[in-house]
Amino acid sequence: MEAAGAVVAFYCWPRLSRLRQYRQAKEMAMRRGRVGRLVMAGWLAVGTTGCAGWKMESVSPRELLRTGPVPAVRITKPDKSRVEVWNPTLVGDSITGNPTERAIARFYVPLSSVQTIETRHTSIGKTALAVLAVGAGIAAYAFLQSLNQY
Repeated sequence: MEAAGAVVAFYCWPRLSRLRQYRQAKEMAMRRGRVGRLVMAGWLAVGTTGCAGWKMESVSPRELLRTGPVPAVRITKPDKSRVEVWNPTLVGDSITGNPTERAIARFYVPLSSVQTIETRHTSIGKTALAVLAVGAGIAAYAFLQSLNQY
């Protein structure tokens, strides 16, 4: 009887081995999929966390817009309302630009109603902090996943 069991085990062993390999490959693919989604979520978080900031300018709006291309400005009006102007240009005695980065329509803000002007700058500190936070999140997720293995 033992010989029959040995024959069955010998015959079934390659199949069991292939089944284990298949399950391991499937598990690795699932992990790669999870990690890939997590990495994509991290890049999305870094891209949308506002790694840019506004810097108050001490020069007049006319001088600021004459010096060169400015991607965006934030204008504070006398009534304390703020307006973001993308792709600003100086036209006569007004600043003209788009209300958003991708907008087509243009609008005008008279220079007389500009109390303060700020320019948009990339903040290296905020960017580094966001990258570290995402990296820590990915590391924590990977650690917790390694604890769930059976």
